Amino acid sequence: MDEKTIQTYNQMAKEYDDETIDFWQKFPRTFFDKFAALVKGKVLDVGSGPGRDGLLLQERGLEVICLDASEAMVNLCKEKGLQSVVGDFISMPFEDNSFNGAWAYTSLLHVSKADISRALNEIRRVLKDGGIFGLGMIEGDTEEYRESAGVNMPRWFSFYRKEELEKLLENHGFRVLYFEELKPRAKNYLHFITQKQ
Repeated sequence: MDEKTIQTYNQMAKEYDDETIDFWQKFPRTFFDKFAALVKGKVLDVGSGPGRDGLLLQERGLEVICLDASEAMVNLCKEKGLQSVVGDFISMPFEDNSFNGAWAYTSLLHVSKADISRALNEIRRVLKDGGIFGLGMIEGDTEEYRESAGVNMPRWFSFYRKEELEKLLENHGFRVLYFEELKPRAKNYLHFITQKQ
């Protein structure tokens, strides 16, 4: 994640938490529930933000480690009782084959298309063979800095088409087990559950 985006999250961590905390109450959570049912044991929440999904995964009986590039986000996770580590998506501070599952919900949007392969390689590296990887992205064609109503400072976003993501996942050794689209308002979310081959 680039420095400008990290700074935005460091400065607006609380605002982001307030804006997104009820996401899975407002929208169908079929994707989340399927992932949580498939994975057992130790899960890495990649780009955990303030720990919304980490808490839900922990409630499902999973051992959750949160990873985020923003120190403010990591502190929010710790305040909520989650084990959390500051780290970069393209150079993770974990041993090979450490996790049974990895969950990256809209966090890899903040990785440039030039670096997405490095991030996927890292996720593959830390996952055990047969490990489950849940990926949530937003559909589109561009990559650019954007602001939103809740977070009125710039963040980097990379958007993808379904076919682009399918090819990336296949090329990095992930087999798609489940796919769905979720369209709350204007954004179309692309949800993949995959398995490390």
